[in-house]
Amino acid sequence: MHDEQDPFVANDDDSTVAAAAAITKQFDLDRLPASFQQFLDDNAIDPRIYTVSDLPRYVRLNTNAIALPSLDDLKEQLGTDDVWQVKDGIFGFLHAKHRLVDIAAYKNRSLFGIDLSSAMAVEALDLQANDQVLDMCCAPGAKLCMIANRIEASGSATGVDCAAHRLATCRSLLKKYKVGSHVRLFEADGTTFAIPPPLAPKERQQKHTLHANHRRPYWAPKMLRFDPQTSTALYDKVLVDAECTHDGSISHILKYEKWGWDAFERNFMNPDRLSTVCELQRNLMKQGWKMLKQNGIMVYSTCSLTVQQNEANVAWFLKHHPDAVLEDADNAGIKLANIKKVEGIEEDIQQAMEQHCLRFDPLISQTSGFFLARLRKH
Repeated sequence: MHDEQDPFVANDDDSTVAAAAAITKQFDLDRLPASFQQFLDDNAIDPRIYTVSDLPRYVRLNTNAIALPSLDDLKEQLGTDDVWQVKDGIFGFLHAKHRLVDIAAYKNRSLFGIDLSSAMAVEALDLQANDQVLDMCCAPGAKLCMIANRIEASGSATGVDCAAHRLATCRSLLKKYKVGSHVRLFEADGTTFAIPPPLAPKERQQKHTLHANHRRPYWAPKMLRFDPQTSTALYDKVLVDAECTHDGSISHILKYEKWGWDAFERNFMNPDRLSTVCELQRNLMKQGWKMLKQNGIMVYSTCSLTVQQNEANVAWFLKHHPDAVLEDADNAGIKLANIKKVEGIEEDIQQAMEQHCLRFDPLISQTSGFFLARLRKH
């Protein structure tokens, strides 16, 4: 989920990331606001992460498209041999001579740009064709597009966000890539969202009476728009790619070099936001767990490097939810940073996190920084 005032949230143009990468190569750490430097110091985050240059960009093939580019096609179109397959349908690239938005594969909608953190969070869901999926912080929409590529008519994806303008971006991407036939969007607070997955396809064909408390979707295709919301089922998979301080996202931080550090201070260092972000994340996890069926999978991820928003939240969740078990998630062959210690927690919880959770640090992984935990409900 992005900041409500984030000027890039409604922009699907990958040139914005390229601009941020260009800033990285010449960035002077002294230009970071003093309040943010203090935040980094308080959270033991090495500010040198913002001097890492040549970070890869990533794309995901739109499997709903008629023709998909091969690895060689991407090398030729991007004008670089530095293109590689991360996972099935996910590619990274460096040193492109051509902007992503200018190549044929992008123009014909056969691929879309996606952050590696978002792609790996979706991968960790282990999606099946008939899964009912809940994305609790769905903006700006690349995750939903990827989820939609993985499910079929028997499945569905429900995206939730609290801001209409961010949902408008999601809707635009779903329409642009023609993947919204089994996706619905709700403008709602994820910490209280309790609408069940839609009825099965056969039941959708029947005419249902909508009750007074029916929650109208922000957007949905016709077959999902009038779902009566009376199902007693829960979701097979829940994604909590949570609102966070974004300190691990190099492009997110350094874009303020263009837009002004005063905007950064308002959006990032707002004291109320910093003091409540962990509570928000925990409430999202709690509600997501309530909406998850037995043996279902919930993925929790952030693009923060702070212990409080990552390991401490997962440790708290495991302590208060004895039916939650951590599982392995694929690191896609990328070198990981060590899981951080959480003071005062049981040793078995710390060991479980060290065994199963993933932490990516720009200085180690050569990616933006993010954290990921996969939990199964037993």
